[in-house]
Amino acid sequence: MMTERIRKLTELTLAGRMYAEPVKTRFDREDLFLPRQQRESKRLCEYIANQEPVLTACSLMTGYFNCDGSVVGDAFHRMGHAAFRQLQEDFYLKTVDNLSTMEWQHATADYRTVLEKGVGGILKDIDASLLVHEGEEEIEFLNAEKRVARALIQWAHKCSQRAAELAGTVTEEEYRQNLARLSGALLKVPENRPSSFYEAVLTIYLCFSADPDSVGTLDRYLAPFYFDDLENGRLTREEAKEYLQELFLMLQAATHVSSRNFTRGGESHFCVGGYLPDGSDGFTDLSRLIIESLMELPTWIPQVTLRWTAGTPREVFRFMMDCERKDPNKRIAFQNDEKRLKCYTEICGFPFEKAVAYTTVGCNEPAFTGAVTGSNSKVNFARSMATLFHRDSEKILDAASFGEFYRAYLDLLFADLDRAYDYDDKYNRVRAQDINYLSSLFFNGCIEKAKSLTQGAGDVAVASPMLIGIPNVIDSLIVVRQFVFDEKRVTMRRLVDALRTNWQNDGELRAEILKRGDFFGNDTERSNEVARMLYRSLYEHLAGKKNLFGYPWLVGDLLGYNEHHKWFGEKTKATPDGRRDGDLLKFGIGQSEGKDRNGLTALLNAVAGLDPAGIGCGSTVTNITLDEQLIKNDAYFEKTVDLFETYFRKGGVHFQLTYVSREDLLAARKTPEEYANLRVRVTGFSDYFVKLQDSIQEDIIQRTTER
Repeated sequence: MMTERIRKLTELTLAGRMYAEPVKTRFDREDLFLPRQQRESKRLCEYIANQEPVLTACSLMTGYFNCDGSVVGDAFHRMGHAAFRQLQEDFYLKTVDNLSTMEWQHATADYRTVLEKGVGGILKDIDASLLVHEGEEEIEFLNAEKRVARALIQWAHKCSQRAAELAGTVTEEEYRQNLARLSGALLKVPENRPSSFYEAVLTIYLCFSADPDSVGTLDRYLAPFYFDDLENGRLTREEAKEYLQELFLMLQAATHVSSRNFTRGGESHFCVGGYLPDGSDGFTDLSRLIIESLMELPTWIPQVTLRWTAGTPREVFRFMMDCERKDPNKRIAFQNDEKRLKCYTEICGFPFEKAVAYTTVGCNEPAFTGAVTGSNSKVNFARSMATLFHRDSEKILDAASFGEFYRAYLDLLFADLDRAYDYDDKYNRVRAQDINYLSSLFFNGCIEKAKSLTQGAGDVAVASPMLIGIPNVIDSLIVVRQFVFDEKRVTMRRLVDALRTNWQNDGELRAEILKRGDFFGNDTERSNEVARMLYRSLYEHLAGKKNLFGYPWLVGDLLGYNEHHKWFGEKTKATPDGRRDGDLLKFGIGQSEGKDRNGLTALLNAVAGLDPAGIGCGSTVTNITLDEQLIKNDAYFEKTVDLFETYFRKGGVHFQLTYVSREDLLAARKTPEEYANLRVRVTGFSDYFVKLQDSIQEDIIQRTTER
């Protein structure tokens, strides 16, 4: 159970009282005459110096600050990034030709480096880099980085002073000693390498201001401090839990209580477990403690993913699934290292020891330690299918075989993808006009290359635009093959005419397709073959291609917080899968609307076998809705654990679970006040069902409940 101190901090956090309110800062108007990087970094340093730490009598950590847009702040919030602001105005959540939409980016700082050498060590790296770079812009950037690094050290010292001042007013001895300890630690870290588990956790929190996003592979870079302190009697497991819980509370507090994201888990998503560089499974007692610590807190942020490996003991997998079923705030998801590392080493060409440093961030985007997600744009994957039937049908009316039809489709698909990926490059090219100083201190390649993280400094990152509507396209291809070519139940002309009239003139055909269609997720030879064919084509088309920063292109499919499936769908004509004009597109990799008729095992087999090459190991999500009995009933639960472990062994990449009946979801729509606590997994994150947009609620309702 949580301690009284943590209970008090929890109350303060959930009330929004631990949020770091920005302190307005006045700048010298003559800064305008300075060179850009000198001006921007000078003002950032002055802003940091002017902030005030959030401290209470029961605090053992402090040091987080928010930027207010008056300076170039962190790379996650993008406050003060002028080029990004213009890009956001014109393209964020605004579609281009119903094909592409610019979206946010996530990242994870390289906490491992600051834990190994401290900010003082990073300053030495900057000095070393200054000796090898000669360009004026590069030298200006490195000098700016030096100023900001020193400002962070001074900020820690200011926090130390405030903690000491508060300690002098506190009468409760335990809390007074805690504040005195905090004050002393802040004079050491983050300037120097931490010497204890407590100092290591404090260092992470202090540096979180520089990139308030994912905390990455928390269990592996805290492990040396944890096990050393335990072995030498300087730490108990209960003490370590208390430090972790305060860290998690402060991650929750970084989002303002009035924000709609306060109850969503995508703000600070991190991982536990997974392969270590030596090839062993990385789930340890610390990993378990991290999960136990998080589960005791009634918070929503952060959320966590287990990285499963072939060496993960069943007991560990069961433990994580048991925590998931008992977690009312649904903060846990599951990822398969076997498939992802195959992709990152074979397709992306990353060395294994670097590939294992991946984590999942935000709504399930992959990022590597000290790197951004190379792209998060959304793409209307179904647009080319609609174009083929509604504008270019002459190309397929006389197709003699499914292969001939498929080749005509691929021409349009690849033209759309190439254009959409080009837009993704354009979004990044504009982002690169902003120079980031705060986050770049903790991102790979920035110091060595004298280049901002916004400009592609990292060497291990992936670009994974999210293709919305993949299940619609797979099912459309299946319908064409089954009804037109295999069973010859309908001519291509009739199918084209039905779609062009939005099924109005041929409702009978639509009804037959919905009833008899061999849709994806049923684990049949035909549906599996068509799905694999599409992913093989994507793999071949993207092989060797990279974005403007040199990041390999991968396939993503998730939605995020916003209604891209609605916006794209509203302008997309009817498709052969039975979808009507303007209907929602599907996202993620799975099935819904009852089209997966052969049960949960068949669905999982179909998803696991979809993508042998692993090109889909970008930002992907597989939502599974289960009958509550498969989770709540202990006997059924054991079989459910075995089922999902087998799914991973067969090649499944990801899954997250919801077990709410369709009837309850429909009732929640009618009387939301009676279902205010009904929580669901959405698309890599979780939220209260009644708070979701109508179109996202509709997608969740349409998911098939597997029994």
